[in-house]
Amino acid sequence: MKWRARAAGIFTLLLCLAGRALAADGARLYAERCSGCHGDDGKGDGPAAAAVEPKPRNFRSPDFWHDRTDAALRAVVLSGKPGTMMPPFAGVLSDTDIDAVVGFLRRFDPASGGAQQPPVAEAHP
Repeated sequence: MKWRARAAGIFTLLLCLAGRALAADGARLYAERCSGCHGDDGKGDGPAAAAVEPKPRNFRSPDFWHDRTDAALRAVVLSGKPGTMMPPFAGVLSDTDIDAVVGFLRRFDPASGGAQQPPVAEAHP
């Protein structure tokens, strides 16, 4: 019976480490791929924002987060946003990378209190 408790403890530790790695990847990917337009703090005020029309999304706005799902965030990261400078990342980022970015974006939701949220597990096409 002790081996089951140890196995459960090891499994829990591995899940925790995987979650931390995903969080770190989300922060890194956002800094590399998103902050140039959306800004380090997600306010839509990155260095390139002045030259972009329409302006990049302000992820700090409560209006942005009203009824916003992880699936909707994922779809925009994957396919881009027509009529804007938001490029598609399909074929550039893996499904795991996109999930990490979505989890990182959730930290900008005023309702989250600034905590990164793990993205809801969804089936990927």
